[in-house]
Amino acid sequence: MAAFCGFAAGVVAAEKQPKSPWDLKMFRFEFDNDTFVNSDDVLSAAWSFQVHSRVMDRWNSAYAGWIGRLPGLGDDGEGRRVVRWAFGLSQIIFTPSDISIATPQPNDTPWAGLLGATGTWSSYDNRRLAAIQLYLGCMGPCSQAEHVQKFVHEDLGYGQPPQGWGNQLSNKTLANLNYEYRHKLYIVNEAAYSPGRFATDMAIGGQAAAGDLITSLRGELELRFGWGLPMGFTKNPDPPGLGMVLDPVYFDPERPLEKLKGWRLYFNLMARYAWIDYLAPAEGGPTESGYIHPAVHPYPGTEQGLFGLHLTRVPFSIHATYYRYFGSLPAGIKGTLDWVNVSIEYRF
Repeated sequence: MAAFCGFAAGVVAAEKQPKSPWDLKMFRFEFDNDTFVNSDDVLSAAWSFQVHSRVMDRWNSAYAGWIGRLPGLGDDGEGRRVVRWAFGLSQIIFTPSDISIATPQPNDTPWAGLLGATGTWSSYDNRRLAAIQLYLGCMGPCSQAEHVQKFVHEDLGYGQPPQGWGNQLSNKTLANLNYEYRHKLYIVNEAAYSPGRFATDMAIGGQAAAGDLITSLRGELELRFGWGLPMGFTKNPDPPGLGMVLDPVYFDPERPLEKLKGWRLYFNLMARYAWIDYLAPAEGGPTESGYIHPAVHPYPGTEQGLFGLHLTRVPFSIHATYYRYFGSLPAGIKGTLDWVNVSIEYRF
């Protein structure tokens, strides 16, 4: 983190004519892994590359005719809410607890890989947020998860060679539609969101998802606090498709943004509960070796706690989020569901 801070400071110092906040787009790389918590099972790893649009005061005329009519996704014209779009490419890898076993393991997590692309459209201010997302992808050998994990574990030597990919779930096309809404319960005055000032706020929210990847409803309560807390909302770094690809940092379009290059260090705590009706990797089914993997029920991961640490100095940000899962695991599932997400952002 110290090296990152020094690099960010050097780049910022070298900039002669910084862009207006309105013109800054963003690139984000996210990496999820349970090795950080001394585990390598269930959600073994995930990554995504994302591009987020600049902050816009109104939807482009090409989108406005349909996006603006969706619940909560209007742009209010000039002032108030801002709007953005984002696109992402992601891969998720699921494995059983013991990856050295070549034979089927019907009592553990199935071998499965997901590869997908997302498009997300969001509208928000410092009090409310709404977003809708479309996910298109596939599960099975088409995801290339086997080749990625073998490259990391065998060619790079970062783990035990995986032996069971011959038993992975067979190819399946995935499409999902997700909708999210959040609302602030407590907000401090706008001046407290400046770099160097301590601020805190609290929000409640929920997400609905329907499709071939996941069908679920989720509720959440979040507390944010720290120095230089940005207005808007925290991005929950869930794997795309299971969650939303967002960058809901807000600033008032009718006021100049002061101290854009100031340091921001803040934290978030979140409690979540999900009702899950369908989750593709947990449904089991035909595998590449011919056997039928049984479903993993009850669904794991319905009760979650998140703790995030965030450090920003434009144009760079780094985020680390620990996912803690509560409740007992389904019979036969070993290890832990916990994992850590690391996200690196660059605004350009």
